[in-house]
Amino acid sequence: MRTSKQQITLDPIPNGACKLCKNKAERRQFEDGAFCAEAPSVVDELPVRCVGEWAYDKIYRLVQYFGIFAQGMHKRWKGGINYVEICSGPGRCILRERGEEINGTAMAILQDKRFKYIDRALFIDRDQMVVGTLNKRIENLGLSHKARALAGDYTDKDGLLAELKKLNTNALNLVFIDPTECNVPFETIRAIATHLKNVDFIINVTLGTDANRNLTPSALNSSFEKVRRKYELFLGNVGFFEKPEVQKAAKQRDYSTLRKLFAETYKAEFEKLGYSHTDTRSIRHYYYLLFASKHSKGLEFWRKACTYSPHGQKQLDLGM
Repeated sequence: MRTSKQQITLDPIPNGACKLCKNKAERRQFEDGAFCAEAPSVVDELPVRCVGEWAYDKIYRLVQYFGIFAQGMHKRWKGGINYVEICSGPGRCILRERGEEINGTAMAILQDKRFKYIDRALFIDRDQMVVGTLNKRIENLGLSHKARALAGDYTDKDGLLAELKKLNTNALNLVFIDPTECNVPFETIRAIATHLKNVDFIINVTLGTDANRNLTPSALNSSFEKVRRKYELFLGNVGFFEKPEVQKAAKQRDYSTLRKLFAETYKAEFEKLGYSHTDTRSIRHYYYLLFASKHSKGLEFWRKACTYSPHGQKQLDLGM
């Protein structure tokens, strides 16, 4: 299979109403829940979300894999193929560093030319306004017959499963999970994998932001019990912080080793579910994308999707 860099549909356009906020304090002045209150989309006048420029790298990685996955499997998999995105966002966002509006992950997927190969697409977010906004965008694209946004909380695995059970159980599924913290319980991952059976995961793991700030105090300070519990639920591993190597790294303020141990533990929990084909790709120093599949073909597709960096450089596949 010949590998080439695929184009992604971003529909970039300057948004003159963007305040070019430089920090969280400035952004709070203009936030309205999940949205920027000052700068509606210049494309459709619907709300947008403010994001950092690194969001492009994430969108790029996701869509590269989606394209190869959808095109490569739609004729091979008789049960059809589905796409599920959890923490979807409203579909459009603004890169705050330069005031440029682009498609978020949901709209980039919906407008990709290979979306025609998808049987069903679900976009799940806990914010009702986000869901309503994305459904309007789906309707504007004329895709309501095969795609919809719905309200759901990743901490409510039973609620999520109630929606996922409506999908064909014989289908092949791609599930993308994009939280802003390491707070999606592993029980939710386990429930999705158990019910859908045939599923590849791409998960945003905020190791360089949320976890980087809190892993050391969570290991050493009893007052961080609530945060520690969040990470234990995320990892699916209650004993992580008591491991001698974790305690040692925390006491030495060896943040690099602590992050590595965290990532290895998370990956190991996927392997227990049968996901023996995994890979990670850094999104600058902020977070990484974990890819997990039960099949070697999935990992083959992922590595082909990662042949080029988000900024065009060809990358070596070292098989790591």
